[in-house]
Amino acid sequence: MQVAMVTSWRVRCGIARYTAELVAALQHLPECKVAVVPAGVQVWMEQRRPLGWWRERTYWKEVAEATKDTDLVHIQFAPHFFGGLKPFRNLLPFFLKQLDKPTVVTVHEVDTTGSPLVRFVKVWVQKRLFRSKRISSLIALSSFAAEQLKGLGHEKVTVIPMWVPKPEISLSPEEAKQKLGLTGRFVVTAFGFIVPRRGYETLLEALSLLPEETLLVFAGGPHPLDRTGYYAKLMSLISEHPFRCRIHVTGYLPEQDVDLWLAASDVVVAPFRYLSGSASLMRVLAYCKPIVASDLPPLRELAEQSGALVLVPVGNASAFAEAILRLKHPEERKRYELAAKNFAELQTVQKVALMHFQLYESVLQDSFPADVLS
Repeated sequence: MQVAMVTSWRVRCGIARYTAELVAALQHLPECKVAVVPAGVQVWMEQRRPLGWWRERTYWKEVAEATKDTDLVHIQFAPHFFGGLKPFRNLLPFFLKQLDKPTVVTVHEVDTTGSPLVRFVKVWVQKRLFRSKRISSLIALSSFAAEQLKGLGHEKVTVIPMWVPKPEISLSPEEAKQKLGLTGRFVVTAFGFIVPRRGYETLLEALSLLPEETLLVFAGGPHPLDRTGYYAKLMSLISEHPFRCRIHVTGYLPEQDVDLWLAASDVVVAPFRYLSGSASLMRVLAYCKPIVASDLPPLRELAEQSGALVLVPVGNASAFAEAILRLKHPEERKRYELAAKNFAELQTVQKVALMHFQLYESVLQDSFPADVLS
């Protein structure tokens, strides 16, 4: 079986990393060969290609041509790869028309946020994005995301969850802290691109309620495609914060530095305002870290599966501070660390790759597995 993987690739993008790990696991299956086809706005920016609706149509034609000698096309989808969610701007429907092979699409993001008018437009666009007869199945990363897609009128949805990746380093928190010059600090880390949906200003308020030895780390930088100005606003808030000396912003980190900061963390915080799923939190679980997170449906789902998350109300700074303080006690923290360890041993990339391969087989046989939502 030859699969064309159309994806963001080798750029500063969580989906690019997700796909690289998945492709490596799929290639180890004896009957599966994967040809990666790099695509999307971020890839073309990196290649210094001129962008715009008309030029991008040409690029998507080139991508479609690169899939001709394969059996099946697998698209890793996020709205910004195809031009966003403005009416008639997103080029996924155009791209699908160029394909002549059965296609599956992993939907990494379903966005229904904003004012009533903005939400109406986003829902209208997303109802139409995946209506092509070329699509044999959508892949959702959680049951919550699957229900979102079903609510938009898309019936052929298979849930294939994310995996917990293998940790790249095996340092204890004390060893990692020593390497970073943080010995004696209680390290509370928010990991991922600094974008509006992460709600990081909640943590600035919570910091005032935490002990002096706490270091709040924002491990990440601005997303290359974010145009909201959120990063600059957060930096301004930090510069004016009375405890700014207890806040550290790493900026974008090379992979080995991400692993070092995660190893050094005592608690990881995820004050999301909204999300469909989070690969960054699966990476946190690889280091067996307890997570304090917003009580949102996809995080509730992950909390039930892993037992490693403490959920608190969205945007409630005092609740975040209270949960972090509880986890400051080693005995309490160890309970969640053990749950994360057990979950990581079960939720492997090899297991998830096999689920993908089985879906590919069923698509090529023109039949669907029993767990398809309908």
